[in-house]
Parts: sequence; C-alpha cells; structure tokens
Amino acid sequence: MEVNKSNHEKKDLAINYITNRVPIIPDSYNVNQTHRFINKNIKNFETIDYIYIVDRKKNLVGIISIKEIFRHSPKTKIKDIMFKNIVSVSPNAGNQRVADLALKHGIKAIPIVENGKMLGVILTNKILSILNRSLHRNILYFAGIHKGHLDYENTMQVPLPLTLLHRIPWLVVGLIGVLFIAAFIDKYESILNQNLILAFFIPAIVYMSNALGTQHQTLFIRDLALFGKELNLVKYFLKQMLISLIIGAFIGGTTFLVVSYFWQQPKVSFVISLAMFATLVISSFISLLTAYLFKTFGQDPALGSGPFATIISDSSSIVIYFVIVSLMI
Repeated sequence: MEVNKSNHEKKDLAINYITNRVPIIPDSYNVNQTHRFINKNIKNFETIDYIYIVDRKKNLVGIISIKEIFRHSPKTKIKDIMFKNIVSVSPNAGNQRVADLALKHGIKAIPIVENGKMLGVILTNKILSILNRSLHRNILYFAGIHKGHLDYENTMQVPLPLTLLHRIPWLVVGLIGVLFIAAFIDKYESILNQNLILAFFIPAIVYMSNALGTQHQTLFIRDLALFGKELNLVKYFLKQMLISLIIGAFIGGTTFLVVSYFWQQPKVSFVISLAMFATLVISSFISLLTAYLFKTFGQDPALGSGPFATIISDSSSIVIYFVIVSLMI
C-alpha cells in the first residue's frame, strides 16, 4: 500500500506499529471451538486480551475479550456475545489518533481496518511507545535556549566558535538528563500498563510545569536587568511563589474537573491534578533559584539557566508525578 505522505509523516502512521499475531476466528465458532483454537495456537500470539471475529468474506465483524469467553457456556455462539461496535482506525491514521482512541474508550488494543478487512492490531506496548516518543520530543524541545536581556555577551559580536562553546555544554547536560528520565520512566512500566490514562498525561505534566517555570525565569532575568541591586529578592521570591500557588491550585482544579468529566475516573483524576499542582509550584521555585544562582556565580543566566533549569524541572516533575502515582494508585 502506497501512502502519499512525506517520510516524516510516514513514520508517524499507525500502520507502522501493527502486529498480526492475535487470535482471529470465524463468526461461526462457538465458545468451545474458541477455547480449543486458543489453546492450540497460543504460542503464536503476542497477546490474547481480545479475540477478533471475521465473517466469510474475512471482514472484521466483532471483538470479544478473553475474559468474556469464560462467562458463557461451551455451546454459546460467538456472534451472539461479541461486541459489534468496533473502535478501529484506517492505515493512514496518525499514531496519536490511535493513542487518543485507546484512552477515550479504555481499551488495550486498536485494530487497523481497510475496506472492512483487518490489517493488524496495535497493542498496548506500541501505544506506550508512541507516548514515550512524544514525551522525548517535548523534553528535547524544552531543553532549548531561553532569551534574556542582560549585559553579558553580545550574541552578534561574539565569534561563532565561542558562542557554540558557551551553549553546547548546557545542552549536553540536558541530553544526559533526558536519558536518566527515560530510564526512570521505564521502572514504572507496569503501572502505566494497568492505568494507560496516566501515560497520556506525562507530556501535559512536563509541559505545564516547564511553561510556568519558563515564565518565572524570563520575568526574573528581565527584572534583574532592569532593577539590578534595587530588586528586593526576598519579597520578589515570596510574591512569585504566592503566584505559583494560586496558579497551581487553579490549573490543578481545572485539570481535575476536566479529566473527571471526560474519563469518569475520580481517583485517577485527583492523582493527576495533585501532581500537576505540586510540579507547577516546585518547578517555579527551581527556575527562579537556578537563574539567581547563575547570576550570583557570574554566569550568564540567559545561556545556562534555560536548559539547566529545564532538565531539572522536567526531571523533578516526572519524579513527583510517579511518586504520587505509586503512593495513591
């Protein structure tokens, strides 16, 4: 099948994540025949969470979970108990579409269907892989240089090699941090598999905490440049942290209401909103403190504090998120 898309878009298509190693049976089977089929071919399957039912034309007509099979008598016809409202995607669907459907419908796998026929299935581990790639892209994006207006180096006059020497080391620090974050997330794979919705909100937690931290940091660098020694740092920090608490409470409360309404999981919604509040407040403090320390030790906060504070903020956000999740889920 030829898809008329760029190479980058092709990599993000759902078709790249499919497997055919799932149980597929005809709609003429009964429960007993299905049992025997599963037992005979179980070594050939990557998963047996769902069984896919096709008609004589090999069109996908239904799905049934493995646990549902054991609730019925051996002579029960599969077509009488299968779920007919199939959630599926086309081969041209983007991988983010697959992840979104899995979350919204609370299912572990999404079939890819073209002209009624099933081409394959995207399983839970692939959906988590999609989410992980999205998270890494966000973290690398956040690990950029944030602009500041201070009387340090003139970017138009400094030689190119010196500019690179000033910038690259901080980005390398960010890259190392990204690798540690990935290793940390991997330890919580089982929790993410059991509560897929938690994985979907990792990018949101990281983004929101980083966005607020960047706001604080940009304003602080600007105020340092404008007011210098006249800036009362104690009062400044206290006011900014009060602002962070208010914003964190507002964003956390809004997150709870929205997630509860759309996903109908109050406990999970509370965990996500609590983590959102905590990461917003802590990231704000880290961003301000990092910019101040760079200024105190004679370093340019516009060059170093951006990527350095970003990786610290992102790391702490993810750690806080999973600590709260592991304690409350």
